[in-house]
Amino acid sequence: MLLPALLLAVALGACAHFVRHDARVFARFKAIADTRTRQRVFLRWTVKALAYFLGMPLVGLALLGRIDALWTFPAEFAPAAADMPEVGDMSASFVGALIGAVLAGGAIGGVLAARRRGPARPPKALDIDAMIPHNPAEALRVALLGANAAVTEEVCFRLYLPLLFALLGAAPWIAFAATALIFGAMHRYQGWLGVVLTTLLGGMFAFAYLASGGLALPILLHLLLNLNGLILRPAAKALAMRRAD
Repeated sequence: MLLPALLLAVALGACAHFVRHDARVFARFKAIADTRTRQRVFLRWTVKALAYFLGMPLVGLALLGRIDALWTFPAEFAPAAADMPEVGDMSASFVGALIGAVLAGGAIGGVLAARRRGPARPPKALDIDAMIPHNPAEALRVALLGANAAVTEEVCFRLYLPLLFALLGAAPWIAFAATALIFGAMHRYQGWLGVVLTTLLGGMFAFAYLASGGLALPILLHLLLNLNGLILRPAAKALAMRRAD
């Protein structure tokens, strides 16, 4: 019990530091216009997320002797998984359908946004506009950032933190609910609406993890949503606006 408690305290402290630091960094980032500087920041965020959300869980799982939890569904989560419907066997047809749905949704969303009258701006409550890439070089780095977040955050917030809570005696549902709240708080820099939306997404990813019995499905969903929101939909919107002109 001592080691899981110590690892959880370290993880929560790291998350708190990340939230405080990210809010200040993002506020400064919004004022940056130079694309080379923006590209360096995107890469720096990617490396930082690797250290926090993948490096820390890997070290913790190794200390616990639970590295196998990355590919073997933990027995601690079995009570929650038993009540879940089975979803997705990660077959080619299932993955293709998911990708197709996201691509279609992103394209349609971009076209609809381009048809709105007046300057299209995201609601102030959801502050992610600064992360939209300005050119192909930025798009490549944002895609890398989004892919990195999909993998590392799912390892940390759908496996590592819930496992630590469970090892300390928390019921699986409480472990995943608490982690979804932490996941939402990690996105405070996006504004209050970003916190609410990412908390709900955290619940959805937890559902996908428990229902599928592995990290592959939530990672795929997370990746598709990131690429849709930051690259696909803005690109479709820009293309539709150019054609309208």
